[in-house]
Amino acid sequence: MQNFARKEAPELLSLLGVSHCYRRGKNVIPILIDVNLVIRRGHTCALVGASGSGKSTLLNMLGLLEKPTGGALTFKGHSVQNADADQLAHLRNREIGFVFQSFNLLPRLSVVDNVALPLSYRGVSRRQARRLALEQLALVGLADRAHCKPADLSGGQRQRVAIARALVGRPALVLADEPTGNLDSQTAKDIMALLLGLNREHGVTLVMVTHDVELAKQFDRRIQVIDGELHEEGAHGQP
Repeated sequence: MQNFARKEAPELLSLLGVSHCYRRGKNVIPILIDVNLVIRRGHTCALVGASGSGKSTLLNMLGLLEKPTGGALTFKGHSVQNADADQLAHLRNREIGFVFQSFNLLPRLSVVDNVALPLSYRGVSRRQARRLALEQLALVGLADRAHCKPADLSGGQRQRVAIARALVGRPALVLADEPTGNLDSQTAKDIMALLLGLNREHGVTLVMVTHDVELAKQFDRRIQVIDGELHEEGAHGQP
């Protein structure tokens, strides 16, 4: 088991003076205000805050799904401000894994084919993609369910499949949006233990949105998003 150093870890992603707003008719509605944030390799970071506070918009920024309307966003030291939609999609596929509250598995595909799906978008052969997917399923304890359909699995098992899918391409960053929100308390604990174990043992960089303050306490960093501004406690590697 490898123990990854945290304080000296290199920068993975940074937001400098980032703002984001929406236009509603003639009105401009600020969502994020002068956000400064550095995410370092191998760290874990929990984003907490009330509904509408801006945390989901922040997660979308980190996932390169939305661009800032002001400020600078860099990924692995490179600005993504001028990247076009195809370039951003390529970065997301290669560098970022997503885990959602609702699992987002395709019901007609087997578990192994759901996990292999991101690799197919890279042009990886079906045989190799399935082999890598099986390896990832073994890592999350579901190798014996590889040929089942999602409907045959429990909620916790489906979330494990979603985690395997997020990790199969060996991304630099995993973003999780309320991944335990649809699970009972014990299954939620098991999923969190899995995610944090993958971080400790394999250096997976993890950022998670959660409403659960107790869950957030297990992370290296806890950032409250309040009215579009960040308030951090337990910080490491601040910008």
